[in-house]
Amino acid sequence: MARLLFVALALAVAALPRASSAGEERGPVVLELFTSQGCSACPPADRLLAKLARDGGVIALSFHVPYWDHMGWRDPFALPVSVQRQRGYARAMKERSIYTPQLVVQGAAHTVGHDRPAVERLIAAAPAAATIAVAVAANSPPILAVSIPALELPQGGAQLWLVAFTRTEARQVLDGENAGHLLRHANVVRWAGPVAVIEAVPVELSLSAAEAEGADAVALLLQKPRQGPVLAAGQVALR
Repeated sequence: MARLLFVALALAVAALPRASSAGEERGPVVLELFTSQGCSACPPADRLLAKLARDGGVIALSFHVPYWDHMGWRDPFALPVSVQRQRGYARAMKERSIYTPQLVVQGAAHTVGHDRPAVERLIAAAPAAATIAVAVAANSPPILAVSIPALELPQGGAQLWLVAFTRTEARQVLDGENAGHLLRHANVVRWAGPVAVIEAVPVELSLSAAEAEGADAVALLLQKPRQGPVLAAGQVALR
């Protein structure tokens, strides 16, 4: 994928009052699974994430980490940013270690990725997030029209992440703990990174996201500084 080109153009948007809590529509719940093809405990979590991804109320993302590669099988989907992001959550949640399969819910809590009852409890208890409206304004490279609604921002603003992913991936594992198994994955992250600091909302942005070219879809995550909880999120298909 080509190097990300980022352009953010803030357009004049009249300040809008926030909806009352009673009438406020709940935005998506973001699920981030930190997984690896080299981890024998991960396939059940991969299957659970694939099921959860079918729910229109969630944004499910599969971040493959590289720290299992030394066990005999090099995960073709592993990215350095995946473990960087996982460690960022560990710091934010004051955890002393990272593990797989780990599922982070709304950037605010985590559990073992194949523990369905625990995952469902965290989804039900997830902090409310607003919906980011995302549309494709042009292709090759993708240009995104982004609208972030009025919401409460922390002092200094919030960080906007762009995540490009493919809907489905499958590989026959030839070595390591999962040798001999065909592993299937949903919403596999192929590129992720921060693209802006949002200091005032509501706002409209135009994003040129060359790194997303070749991906099936992109998600945008607005988070508190230092990888805090997700404040708003949205996604759009590229093809």
